[in-house]
Amino acid sequence: MVKSRLTEDQPDPTLSLSRQLSNSRSAQLSGATIVAHFWNIESGRKDLHSRGHEHEYFDIPIPRDGGIQDLLAQADDSLPRLDAVICESIERIARRTYDGTKITHGAVERAGVALFAADKPVVLPGRKATAILSRRVKQGVAERYTLKMLEKSRDGFLDHTRQG
Repeated sequence: MVKSRLTEDQPDPTLSLSRQLSNSRSAQLSGATIVAHFWNIESGRKDLHSRGHEHEYFDIPIPRDGGIQDLLAQADDSLPRLDAVICESIERIARRTYDGTKITHGAVERAGVALFAADKPVVLPGRKATAILSRRVKQGVAERYTLKMLEKSRDGFLDHTRQG
């Protein structure tokens, strides 16, 4: 049940989150268990410190152990309870390559927490060069796509204004 903030132009986050969780569950390693759910519904272009409040406007039937800041704190804890993190696709983490890299390498992998994406194969230990290349390309493509959409939207507003 949506409390507010949803218009016909905005996607329903309850559907997106449900799909992401289903795809992540389908791809998780045999014997692995999802023990926590960290998610935000804000734009992946928002600064990391600004995310984490929009979920309050929706009744989403997926447990929430926190948002991206909480996941990063958990991964950075000296005794993390997480062995791995799985997401639907790497570009869901952030729409800016800088933030995506900051999260994936700087905060999660540096803490010894493995990061998996449901839309790509599991990387064998010691064999991550191709996976890193693929991850960075996908992050770059996601950022370019977002910027292109913003440019097209701005052009549309300009044309609309010129036409009166």
